[in-house]
Parts: sequence; structure tokens; C-alpha cells
Amino acid sequence: SCHKEKSIPLKDVTVIQATGSIQNKMDEFRHLLGDQLNTTTGLTVGRREINWDGVPDSLVGKDLPLDFFNPSSPGAPQARQRGLTYAAAGHFQVSSNNFRDVNSNAAGQFQAFSGDKVFANISSNAWEIEVQKAGENIAASTRGFGVVFSDVDLPNSTSLEFFNGDKSIGKYFVPPHDAGSSFSFLGVYFNGAERITHIRVQHDGVLADGQKDISDKGPSDLVVLDDFLYSEPVVN
Repeated sequence: SCHKEKSIPLKDVTVIQATGSIQNKMDEFRHLLGDQLNTTTGLTVGRREINWDGVPDSLVGKDLPLDFFNPSSPGAPQARQRGLTYAAAGHFQVSSNNFRDVNSNAAGQFQAFSGDKVFANISSNAWEIEVQKAGENIAASTRGFGVVFSDVDLPNSTSLEFFNGDKSIGKYFVPPHDAGSSFSFLGVYFNGAERITHIRVQHDGVLADGQKDISDKGPSDLVVLDDFLYSEPVVN
């Protein structure tokens, strides 16, 4: 399929985005984050990734614990200690049927990029991801963060906004998917002094409202998320 690709080097920030065939641009972003994929705690270089296929079937369709990918209690599984938690707005869920149980009107629009599970905050269209040290309830930061989205239809609608403490260090819009696939990728990497301590995800619609997607003449652009890619969280 034809697809648009961009790598935009701005001052101290690199933005990598793609639609259609997004794999090459994702790999470019992985290289920027660090070629070493980390699966244990106590590291300071390399990168982390989350896809939702590791979420057990017993939790599919249920609200995920906010610290599901960074439990810090004694004996917590190290494989899940990946340094991301959610601020407590809305219901974070994983689905293996594109959220058909939540919104049967829109489920046909979505696809999983890796495996067969996708992720969404089904009740809020503005929510935050917090960065912590892997395996510990300690604030940390990352240099870069990227997400695969499914079915972004509108430009300048779905966005990632990055914060260093209380300061916004940039808001970037996710490119709409092309005709070749439902996928869009956006990754942002800060080369200079800035660090990402949390990320605000915003999108047009809310899945749990049960409306059709805008491409089916519904009122808003409904999206879901798949893979997250980010550099190893480190304590500031």
C-alpha cells in the first residue's frame, strides 16, 4: 500500500510517524530508543515495549489495575514491571474482539497490530500515562515514547502531549490512517535536556458511548491503541 512516512528532526526532538505500512518507521524509532529490549528490572539503557497479548484472558474486558504494567508489591512478576502506570481517570481495558462487547457499532473499524488484543480507555477521551522506575513506585522519566493507533480518521484530532513535571514539552497529532490499513504510528524522542514524566493521550470519541465511528456517519472519531514503545525509565 502507499503510505506516508515522516521523520521530522526539530531542535532537540525527533518525531517519527507513519501510516499504512508502519513497521519500518517503528523499527527506526526502536533504534532511537535503544536496540536492547529490556525484560528485567534494574536497567538504565535500552527500551521497553508493551503489547496487550500478555494480559491474561481472565482480565480481558475487565478494568485493568492502574499499575498492571508496573506492579511494585513483593513477589510481583518481573515481566510486568515495565515502568508505566495510569492516572485514575476512566476504565482501562484490553479486548480480544476489538471492543465488540463495549461498542458493537464501531468494533468493525479496529484491528490489532500485534497479536489479537487491543487497548483503550473506554470511558474517557483524555487520560494520562505516568512514568515510573520499572518495578518500583518511584517517579521516573523516559526520553522517547511511541504508540500504534488503529482507525485514526481525522487529522489534528488524536494526540500525544508530553510533560516534564508540570511543563508541557510538546503536543503532537497522530496522522490519520491511509486506505491500506487502519494503523497509524507516532513516536516522539527528546534528544536534549527535556525528559518525559507523563503523557496525556487525547482522542475525539469515547467507546462506551456506543456510537458509530465517524467513518460510519457517527458523531466522533473512535480509536483504539496497540503497541507502546519507550526508552527505559530512569529516576531523574
